[in-house]
Amino acid sequence: MPEDSAPSPKIFISGVSKSFGAFRALANCSLRVGKGEVLALIGPNGAGKTTLIKILTGLLEPTSGCAALAGHDIQADPIGAKRTFGYVPDDPTVYDYLTGREFLALTGRLRGLSRSQITERTTDLLGLFPVKHLMDEQMGNYSRGNKQKVAFLAALLPKPDMLLIDEPIVGLDPESITILGKTIREFAKNGGTVLFTTHILSFAKDYADAYALMVGGKIVRKGRITTQTTLDGEYKKAVQ
Repeated sequence: MPEDSAPSPKIFISGVSKSFGAFRALANCSLRVGKGEVLALIGPNGAGKTTLIKILTGLLEPTSGCAALAGHDIQADPIGAKRTFGYVPDDPTVYDYLTGREFLALTGRLRGLSRSQITERTTDLLGLFPVKHLMDEQMGNYSRGNKQKVAFLAALLPKPDMLLIDEPIVGLDPESITILGKTIREFAKNGGTVLFTTHILSFAKDYADAYALMVGGKIVRKGRITTQTTLDGEYKKAVQ
């Protein structure tokens, strides 16, 4: 856990490693993401980005090291940790036989919202993307991009403290990418914390405050993103 003298981060990762048999997917990864900050986790395929996200969400246990969300250790207090975030996986998990509206209602009830809260939040969130006309159709008929949009709305539904998003813009059209990026920035402006993975360096540059570059299961470079930051250059140097 972070030292008492240091500002308490919303996302705290210390020395996290993960092995699958003889294969070491993560090696001694450490990160801190503060309140109101957006961090982009970038790197090539197989770098360990999704594995690290899954450890943060409690879907995988680390082989060693520790991680905490809003002060809740994900191993010692998994329920407390899971109450703090909304999660969008790299392949949106939906139920094909549910409509989009039913999926949001199910998500809300699982997160402890009342029916009136679910109705109010759903009405508010449906203004983000042009998906109102789809909400009473079964999700098995949705495109990959529309499943992604509804999964993102479901992550926002309970008003979480933070968002953990694995490849947020896969399958999205340019207009929806802009909407999602601006929504992430607004979420952070209002005190939320965001960690997302992406292969699209321009999206990271436009919408993140900081980056962590992963190669071969290790975080090899971290930094703030400014107008002078050249993520393309940092990426090429690290993967050569």
